[in-house]
Order: sequence, then structure tokens, then C-alpha cells
Amino acid sequence: MKKVLTFLDIDGTLIQPNQRPNTKKLPSIIQKLAKLGVLFGLNSNRSLEDIVPIYSQFGLNGPVILENGVYFLKSLNARKIFLIKRPPLLNKMSVEAIKAFIKENRLSCQFSSTNTVKAIRSKKLKKIPLGIFLNKFRKYTGSVHIFRYGKRDIRLANELCIFLKKYFLKKQLGLSVESTKSFGNVIFWPRYVNKTKALNKIRKFYPEYLLFMIGDDLIDSETRQEAEGFFTVANALSEVKEEADYVSNKAYTKGVVDILNYIEQRFFNTKSKL
Repeated sequence: MKKVLTFLDIDGTLIQPNQRPNTKKLPSIIQKLAKLGVLFGLNSNRSLEDIVPIYSQFGLNGPVILENGVYFLKSLNARKIFLIKRPPLLNKMSVEAIKAFIKENRLSCQFSSTNTVKAIRSKKLKKIPLGIFLNKFRKYTGSVHIFRYGKRDIRLANELCIFLKKYFLKKQLGLSVESTKSFGNVIFWPRYVNKTKALNKIRKFYPEYLLFMIGDDLIDSETRQEAEGFFTVANALSEVKEEADYVSNKAYTKGVVDILNYIEQRFFNTKSKL
């Protein structure tokens, strides 16, 4: 029986931009493949606090790589294993950077360091003329969401991305900054870590496993260098699809279900399908 460790991206893969899955079938097939020995984990930009409900919601059973590869846990209750030495704490710096951007551009907005998942799901979001929300849980990375009356402001997000690159360079923090194409938020992280390097380092803890990755964004597709299999959903960028071993014709969570059915049939020689 093959040993497989399948890592999943969250935003744009497991869930839609509204923070919800588009099918309820995924936990069933995860449970089915888990009985065949497959481990399911997360390889995410998110923090531990952000992923706990998602891990439970989908019935995952494997390790989690968090904050873009700064650290990982073998299980939710395990100790943090840092993949880099002495990552800088960015909580305070992140708030200061966003406030500096708001001041420089003379923006009239609602800014808060908050639970961004709840903020995005809130019905009040559509009533806010301009809202800038910084994820409060991240310690070593950052994620910023910008909305105007409930819709993402991609233009302002790109301006923030440019501002933060200059700001962090001046502070000599060694951070990479990106405005994501698939999700529309601005993320930043230590430039010497990423999802691909995290997979490389985690191999020594799971040497007997094949590593698979399911994602939708450019950062996910780069893991193709380290993973034995890379798979993507229908809503992925065209450049990402070009790197995939299999591209689902379904989007988001439905696409993940389709991919897992493919993995089951391709690697475990079964014909059943949920």
C-alpha cells in the first residue's frame, strides 16, 4: 500500500473567496482515503488560529505547514517546528505599516487588526465605504484585505503592495510582498521561506511518503519542484494549470473532490467514485 501525504491550499482551493466551500462531499472522500493510509495536511499562508476550524471541518489527519513555511506542526496539538531560524515578529510592524499607507494616501477608511475570516463573512462589510483589514493572528507573516462596500478593491491592494515593498525594504526586514492574483489580498512573508522550501524541509519527517500538493495559485505551482504530484482546480490561473499533473474541470472544493477521486483511481487502483 502506497504512503501518500497530500497537502492542500486553503484560499481559492478548499474554499471560495467568500470563505465557504462549494460542496459538502469533501470530508467523506478524505475519510475514505485516510483509511487507505493517506495523510491530509495544509500548506498555507495562514496562521494556526485561522486553520483550526478548517482542519476540523474537512476532517484532516496530517501535518500543517503554516505562515508560508515559517513553521509546521505534525498535528494541531503538537509543538511548533520552525523551518527557519529566528523569524522576525511582524505583528506591531504590520499595523504601523498599514497606518503609514493610510496616512500617506490620506484615506478615510475603517482599519482594524482583526479576524479577517469573520470580517469577510460579516453582513456589515457591504455597508463599509472602505475597509482595510489586517489578519491579527499572524505572527511572522501578514495578510491584508481591502474592500469597498463588500467588493475587493484590487487597485488599492496593488498600491498597498508597492508601498509595502518600499516600506519593508527601508526597514531592512527582508520580506517578500505580493498582491495575490487569485484571491486579491496582499500578503508578506520572510523572503527566505515559501511553500516549496517547506516541502523540502518536511521530507525528513515523512521520508517514506509521496508528497502531493493541491492548489490554485502561482505560489502553489512552484511546489511542483518538490512534490511527486501537483494538482489544481478549474479556477486556477492558466500558468498554474500548465504545471499540473491533473487539472480538474470543477472549481474550488468541488475540484478538490474531483482530484481526490482521480488520485484514488490512479494511485490506489480503485474504481469507486463519490
